[in-house]
Amino acid sequence: MDLINLFDKDDGLTKEDILSRLEMFAKELHQGTTIIVIGAASILLTIDSERKTTDVDILNTTRVASYSKYDIQIVNEGILFLCEDYRDRLILKADFNGILVYTLGLLDVALVKLGRGLDKDVEDIKEILKSGAVSIEQFKSKYKEFRYGYGGSFEILDNNYWAVVGEQYISNDRMF
Repeated sequence: MDLINLFDKDDGLTKEDILSRLEMFAKELHQGTTIIVIGAASILLTIDSERKTTDVDILNTTRVASYSKYDIQIVNEGILFLCEDYRDRLILKADFNGILVYTLGLLDVALVKLGRGLDKDVEDIKEILKSGAVSIEQFKSKYKEFRYGYGGSFEILDNNYWAVVGEQYISNDRMF
């Protein structure tokens, strides 16, 4: 697929579109670079989903000026709260001549989306849980660790948790 056809997508990107875009992007990177796909693109690359996305978000594991021409968004790991052991759950999706492409584990995707908490994020989390890729028990258990280190509003985070699992998170933790 060439660059012109890749960007002529009014209805969003599919799994194949995302992989094509990442393969073209990888050609501009140094051998041994790692790409970590996050967000909706990681969902599409990992489970069967009808969802589409308009861009590909990756963690800032690389420095390259050309990412914008592929509509790849570089997300600074410093503004994205992840559990310390997130790298243990990365999923290898492709090897483009020594450029390894991973997705964030779906448990971590769900937690990050919980922190953002838009309606589409809550629906994405429900889809991840429904797919069976992450159990509700795993999600509830890891939420405790995620919440403990989270730097944003516990009220918003806990409300989003309730919207997903249908129950309140009870804790004596205080924001201040």
